[in-house]
Amino acid sequence: MRLPITEDHRALVIRVLDNLTTLCGVCALALLILVIGWPLGSAHSAMVQATANALLTLFVCQELLRILVQPQLLRYLRERYLEIGLAFAAGLELLFGESIIGWLGAQLADFPAANATVLYLAATQLTLVLLTGLRALRSNTLLSGRRLSPGMVFILSFALLIVLGTLLLKTPQATVAGIGWMDALFTATSAVCVTGLITVDMAAVFTRHGQWIILGLIQVGGLGVMTITYFFAFFFAGGVSLRNRIALQDLLCEENLGHIGTVLGVIIGFTLAIEIVGAVAIYASLEAANLFAGDRVFFSVFHSVSAFCNAGFSTQSAGLADPALQGQTGLFSVIMLLIVGGGIGFPVIKNLWLVSLARLARRLGLRTAVAPRLTTNSKIVLLSTLGLLAAGTVLIWLTEFVAGNGPSNGGAWFTALFHAVTARTAGFNITPMGAMFPATAAVMMFLMFVGGSPSSTAGGIKTSTLAIAVLALRRVLLGRTDIEAFGRRLGDDVAERALAIILLAVGFITVVSISLCALHPELSPADLTFEAVSAVSTVGLSRDLTSKLGLPAKGVLVFAMFVGRIGVLVFLLSFIRKRKPVGYRLPETTVVLT
Repeated sequence: MRLPITEDHRALVIRVLDNLTTLCGVCALALLILVIGWPLGSAHSAMVQATANALLTLFVCQELLRILVQPQLLRYLRERYLEIGLAFAAGLELLFGESIIGWLGAQLADFPAANATVLYLAATQLTLVLLTGLRALRSNTLLSGRRLSPGMVFILSFALLIVLGTLLLKTPQATVAGIGWMDALFTATSAVCVTGLITVDMAAVFTRHGQWIILGLIQVGGLGVMTITYFFAFFFAGGVSLRNRIALQDLLCEENLGHIGTVLGVIIGFTLAIEIVGAVAIYASLEAANLFAGDRVFFSVFHSVSAFCNAGFSTQSAGLADPALQGQTGLFSVIMLLIVGGGIGFPVIKNLWLVSLARLARRLGLRTAVAPRLTTNSKIVLLSTLGLLAAGTVLIWLTEFVAGNGPSNGGAWFTALFHAVTARTAGFNITPMGAMFPATAAVMMFLMFVGGSPSSTAGGIKTSTLAIAVLALRRVLLGRTDIEAFGRRLGDDVAERALAIILLAVGFITVVSISLCALHPELSPADLTFEAVSAVSTVGLSRDLTSKLGLPAKGVLVFAMFVGRIGVLVFLLSFIRKRKPVGYRLPETTVVLT
């Protein structure tokens, strides 16, 4: 059913609705900041909830009116499916939101009703803000141009999230007694970049609302490299251009360009499912040990998200090295599994899932066309991951417990394994990092430098980069023509990119280390270098130095975390204009290397 109106009247209606949407979106954003940042009494809470419901009703009505005035309804539904989906979600929130929150509050006895109400209001306003953002991005001619590369979109989106997180952490309800601007910026950057470094005591400074804000920043930051880039690029250009789709294909490691549009939902759904399972497992381990009786739900959810996103944030002042968690190998094992799952990369997980389904179908006697196999990328990532974990565990055990007498938590081998896992950019620690022997710290720095795998929540230069460098070295040593792996030939451009990533990462870490040493000559250069590697690789482990740094040094680490999360190579290429190919080549010459 469509309203019989002329084209001029339809354009007038759309303009009015656009202005109305913008006005309501601004009100929703202000309401969101108010709900999150300031404590509300019962009277104010009821007023805010009534306002939120009014905004929801207005949004749903204007979306219905837009649909009714469209001359080509099916085309409109195809092009604006996400906005319509969000409007549908807003309608569900309006009808069933309070009932669902009330039911959850009844099921989770240790979850305060006030927090449930705040979450409901925040979710409502966030839906409206997203709707307004989509409308604005589609209609903004500056942003809808196709000159913004995915790398620049990635940078701008992360910068916007950091600014928003900083402002939210400065609100009265986020902290117990206030926080400085640099500490708020540092914490927001560390959370969005899923690093885990923090300049203040997490448990003592931030309230539960503040910890929820940090948790939200961690979740968005952990998904950012796969989802935010695609999301913003799609709506900046009113769709994904072929050029940007090819660039996004490389970012997402997706071979079929036609499947990129489904990657967003798959990643978010998989992430939430794993985090829920992880939270349940953590809750069960806490219940079995009778720990945190009044705070198990939030502890479980926070640490599950933080572990899977490789963030390393903890609600305990001493992290997982808290005395109350001494010997909790069950909890630590769940954390390790989440870290490895988040750091192995979505392309590998997807490939393993398809291969497992194909083998199950074969066992059941079902016929399949072409059974998927493990890709070369998956084999390289899995072999590199297992090799680094095994070698890291043995080296940490040798340096920390054989050559020295370091502290353990759950046994020497278990502690060594946990540190080998957490150094893969997770940032959790079950023993004090400051008490670690220098040789162990050197092993940890190498593991932190390598980090996790591509298209994952982890940082570092990535396992595949190290593997390609090793394969290129093998080619030189054995005198082979090509770089080979698992019966396949890799192009020279892959080796060149791996070399560029390694050289740029080493150079950037060197610059950050020198800057920190120049700003704090009284501190240990080795510990400052450890801090630099941790920041650039977005790990979050620290030898008890972060809180001792001055404002300039904290600013250096903020920049290091930001660039490290984007990737040094991607960051530089985003500001360098690609040169047009020339129709000639210069004469070849030689240079003495040895």
